[in-house]
Amino acid sequence: MRKTLVAVATAAALLAPASSPAAVTDDPESCLAANPAQPQCTFTITTGSTSGVVTGAVGAGDWIVVVKRGRQKLTIEPASTEPEPVQFEYQVGDKVKATVKSAGGWVLAGHD
Repeated sequence: MRKTLVAVATAAALLAPASSPAAVTDDPESCLAANPAQPQCTFTITTGSTSGVVTGAVGAGDWIVVVKRGRQKLTIEPASTEPEPVQFEYQVGDKVKATVKSAGGWVLAGHD
């Protein structure tokens, strides 16, 4: 039994991805809010978009995304309750807060 546990621990250590402090970011570049489970989420943009295409927010129901850029507050809101993407170009340093107001709604905000 002990040999099995040692073998499993060794294999896990060898297969686990190595990370360097420079490659690890504290915050994700996106977040998913869903009502009622987690109606709000926040994150900070730490890098620029790699494609420039997949950026903004998409969701269903009544939601809002507030982007704080310095002293300026920008809002992203859906045009309808259907899940239609709203394109928005985030900048490094933007602080983003996504909120879902309606039960059963969701919103995914961020970029690739």
